[in-house]
Amino acid sequence: MILSTDLAELFCRDCIAQQPALKFAFWAGLTLTATLFCLWRTHSTWARARLIADLPTSRVRSASQGFAELAGIARSADTLLTSPLTGQPCLWWRYRIERHQSNGRSSSWTTVERGASEAPLVLDDGSGRCLIWPEGGELYSHRVKRWRGHQRHPLSGAGPGGLLGGIFGERYRYTEELIVDGDPLYVLGHFETDDRGRLTDPKRLQTEILRRWKGDYPTLLARHDRNADGKLDIAEWEAVRAAAAHAAREEQRQRGSQPLQHQMRKPEDLPLLISTVPENRLGARLRWQALGFALGFLAAGSVTAWLLSSRLSG
Repeated sequence: MILSTDLAELFCRDCIAQQPALKFAFWAGLTLTATLFCLWRTHSTWARARLIADLPTSRVRSASQGFAELAGIARSADTLLTSPLTGQPCLWWRYRIERHQSNGRSSSWTTVERGASEAPLVLDDGSGRCLIWPEGGELYSHRVKRWRGHQRHPLSGAGPGGLLGGIFGERYRYTEELIVDGDPLYVLGHFETDDRGRLTDPKRLQTEILRRWKGDYPTLLARHDRNADGKLDIAEWEAVRAAAAHAAREEQRQRGSQPLQHQMRKPEDLPLLISTVPENRLGARLRWQALGFALGFLAAGSVTAWLLSSRLSG
């Protein structure tokens, strides 16, 4: 009742002009914060939608290093994960547990627990495989399940029984999102390839090998001290360098025979988007969200301007 009375005063110019300074500062600060928040979300959400629309989709095998867009199939990087609420095998999970709280005539849902997996998953587009690190990313999944129960953790014995939750004890609401093996996967982020020594300078690799050998000098001496005088002379050091050069060529050949490892992470100044929702649907969703925040900006900004003009005119 008190809150509804305060809201009604926002549309009364004389009431605003006569409000105590602290009360006016609270409402003006609240609406100004909402205005700035909606402005920021409008810009950031629209920018993401434009990135999706403007950046062409690359193939893993031929993608340029840096910010890139990939599309393929989700595969496991190592072993499958188990989702915390339903116990399903998956590649990635995110969950939220909320508790229903009543306070007199009002009630609300309060988040009591949430979490998300950070293990990498793999995108396979037929031309290659890319390791995706979800940390710091914005993930969108079409596998979203919501239900209610009467225990905090569903796997402890509570099933999806919202009615029982309303009768016995506190009610809980669960949300779980998954990415499973075989889901379509769209990713926008920083792409990089580990060449595993293909471009390593042979001279630098030889120097590294010599440094490692010198760290175990007794073994080095045992292998190359041909005259057994307890030290390496000039000729013996030349033999050591030649052996190191041969070892460098062999190590580079072995590195070059290993497959390339591609991976994608969150860029420093740009978003990492990971989605099982198709590219066109994700872009449309973000554009609609940007429009909603733009309308919120206009509404909150109008209320803020009304409050300030009413206060100054009074």
